[in-house]
Formats: sequence, structure tokens, C-alpha cells
Amino acid sequence: MLDYEITIQNIVMTGSFSEPIDLNDANTKLEGSKRNWKRFPGLSFKLKNPSAAFLIFRNGKFVCTGTKSTTKSQTAITAFLELLKAKGLVSNNCTYNCSVKNLVASVTLAVASISLEQFTNQFESALYEPDKFPAAIYKMDQSKATFLVFLTGKLICSGIENEETLKNTVQNFYTQLIEKSVTEKTPNH
Repeated sequence: MLDYEITIQNIVMTGSFSEPIDLNDANTKLEGSKRNWKRFPGLSFKLKNPSAAFLIFRNGKFVCTGTKSTTKSQTAITAFLELLKAKGLVSNNCTYNCSVKNLVASVTLAVASISLEQFTNQFESALYEPDKFPAAIYKMDQSKATFLVFLTGKLICSGIENEETLKNTVQNFYTQLIEKSVTEKTPNH
């Protein structure tokens, strides 16, 4: 039995449509789209159903965020492509390809808190500045994962590209937390 629970909070997918997109035309036809050409070369758009946020670029590249599963991301991208087709922004033959760029997950440790002072002593590369931010920041050496470590026993993990790697990375980090004795039982448990 695991002594923690992982919940995916956000998935970031990147990809490209098979056709370029006229962003001026898209800005006019996509209600609620936002742009600021002086500050950013893309267009932002929030899809309502399914809920997701998109950044789209002139060359057809896009970023999709705001979903909690790869299936929901794929559904949102497909719905967005159908909207682009319906608005005449791409042809009916337009397709897309995409991949997960980043998973952001919260991890709740069961009945434990973390001594952040002890954590930063045991994990030498951890950064903890309590007057600036209430969590320690730790980048794992052997992976792309970055953890925010809170006193309450909550963790945020980002930088992972698939769920299996996420599970293995969290398990590895949890094992290190236990081995280095930085967790503490919370009162009443």
C-alpha cells in the first residue's frame, strides 16, 4: 500500500496543425481570443467545451494546457481543430500531431509532514527561502523532475512527460524522503 496519493493537475501538450494559420483572421473569427503582437507572437484562446487553453502560432504550432488527462487533451485538440475548420481558418483536410511536454501533479503524503530544514540539509541541492516562498524547491539529479516540497506533506511534481515515469519518479522520491528521515508523523495519527 502506498503512503501517498498522486493527482494530475495539468497536462501541457505541444504539437502542430498540418497547415499554417492566419492569426489576424483567427483573432477576428475566434470569439474571446487574445493577442498582443508587441509582446508575444502567438494568439491565446480558451476552448469552453471541453475546457482547455491554447496558444497558437502562425506556422500551425500550438500548446494545449488545462486538462487533467492525455485523453481530455486529445479531445480538446480535436474539438479545437474542428472549430478552426468550421471558421474557415484551416481546410477540412487539416490534421495535427502532438505529444505531452509536461505533467504537473500534486502528491499528498499520508499522515506525514516534512521538516523543511532537515529536508534542505539532507537534499543539498534543494533551495528553501521561507521569507520568499513557503516550499523547498528540489530538482532531482537523475530525472527532469522538479518538486515543490511543502511542510504539510504536500508535493508538486513537474517536468515529467508520461504517467508511468511520474509514478516511478514519485516512488523514488518518496523512498528517499523516508530513507533520509525527513518526514514526521502528523499529530493524531
